[in-house]
Amino acid sequence: MKNYRLKLTALTPIHIGTGEVYEPTNFIIDDGWLYEFDEVLFFKHLPQNKRFEFSKLTTLQSNTGYELFEKIHAFVLQNKQYAKDVSVNKVKVSKAIEQHYKKSIAKKVQSEGKGRDQKSVFNRFEIQKTQRLANNVSTFLTGSSIKGAISTAFQEFIYKRDGKGKMNKLFEKDKLFKNLSISDSIAQKADSQIGYAVNQERFETEDDAQISTFIEVNSQGSEYLVTLSIKNFRNDDNQTMSEEITKEKIVEACNSHYQLLFNDKERTIRLSENQFLLSIGKHSGARAVTVDGLRKILVKLAQISNKKDEGDDSEKRVERLHKKSYFENEMIRELFAKFESLNDKEQRDWKNAKQFIESPSDLEELVKQRKSLTINAILTEETTIWKFSETKDSSSGNSFGWVLCEFIDEETFEKTLKSFNQYGKELIQSHTKRQKEILESIAKEKEKQKKLALEKAEREKKEAEEKAKKEAEEKERLASMTPIQRLVDSYDDIAVLINDMKIGKIENFEVIKQELAKEVKKELQKNPKTWEKAKQKALKRKEYIESLLEE
Repeated sequence: MKNYRLKLTALTPIHIGTGEVYEPTNFIIDDGWLYEFDEVLFFKHLPQNKRFEFSKLTTLQSNTGYELFEKIHAFVLQNKQYAKDVSVNKVKVSKAIEQHYKKSIAKKVQSEGKGRDQKSVFNRFEIQKTQRLANNVSTFLTGSSIKGAISTAFQEFIYKRDGKGKMNKLFEKDKLFKNLSISDSIAQKADSQIGYAVNQERFETEDDAQISTFIEVNSQGSEYLVTLSIKNFRNDDNQTMSEEITKEKIVEACNSHYQLLFNDKERTIRLSENQFLLSIGKHSGARAVTVDGLRKILVKLAQISNKKDEGDDSEKRVERLHKKSYFENEMIRELFAKFESLNDKEQRDWKNAKQFIESPSDLEELVKQRKSLTINAILTEETTIWKFSETKDSSSGNSFGWVLCEFIDEETFEKTLKSFNQYGKELIQSHTKRQKEILESIAKEKEKQKKLALEKAEREKKEAEEKAKKEAEEKERLASMTPIQRLVDSYDDIAVLINDMKIGKIENFEVIKQELAKEVKKELQKNPKTWEKAKQKALKRKEYIESLLEE
């Protein structure tokens, strides 16, 4: 077995998909960064009153789940500092992405259904994740992605040299590439960022419409180290194969396959004898992952249908058919796959596409009869290219997945490995420190809440004791009074009592009026204005009490 060391450098952004996404209920975007947080830690970090508020939200009923999502995300945004405090991952985002997020997240984008059954649909703002190490501190490259890219180039190398039969025997029967193994990246000095994946027409279209999605990528300039191992060349029957994989053949095959594509998509590049190009990951493009000479790329050339404001207008569809076919004519004519290499279904698509390009009038009746007609072609090249861009404008972006690979000697490998390991160690230390800070922050908040709860309990206990004391004192005070004194005490306003006395609202008044008048006089004498210096109404009340005492 021969082992080789490879250093890989990302010439353009790379996306190795996992099928996972960043969901806005576990991230926020603020100040140029995406902060990914654990929902449980976020909840634990909240003050008690906010926990209660959040718990109430999760019990709300929702027809579609969208309304609940809107309310939960609004809550997260209002409490973003708590989310940032417990973030477990932090990824750089472009300014355009942040603006897009703040403008559209959780906003209604359309409605489903009609009348009372109508439901709102909200922008979920999901972002495709790139592959990361288990500890989440860095991106990495999988050996399978690298091996797959080399395999495609090597198949083309054999096909062009010896034909399809030899290629199929080596790869399908003998399984030549079982003898090649490539490790996942052993160490890396890598970063990631978030932007737009923009689908751009290679041949400018009538309206130049572009599709875009949100995506995380291994950043341009990221570096990786891998080991490439070549084993003994024996097939499953233990027979020696007629072909060997060598370092030199890998370089030749990969540069033969990928360099022209790189020149077409990016720029001209000069390579040393130990260097070769690869295109890996999502959005590499159909040419990168197929063998030149055997390509059968299914492409939708057009979908002829009316625009929303045109209704079912067959003449408009025919007009669009001719416009579109005229535009595509010169661009696509030379890209059709060989008819004899196609199966029956592919040949039918091929014929329709030829008619569309060369004589669209043959399709007029079909277009008139159908509200929508899709024209597929079997081509040797894709008609669009995906680019990573910080904005929705693909002209400022780079194509995906380009990697410069270089065979390096053991001394260079060890030196680079040491440097990368130190970089990784610092990342892990920073990550560990961050995890510790999160736990300490949660513990601190928990202790704070505990202290507040104890203080509240102590305060409530004290208040209860004071209330009980006052109630006991009040009970004792009332017990020391005569019934007449308790009657006078029950009135907050002595003037109201005197008025009730005048109008006969006091029970047994004739029996108690003398004693009652004495108690009322005592109360009035407490204030000079209601007795000694009484005037007008106060004077009349004084005179009334005196009249009762004189009886």
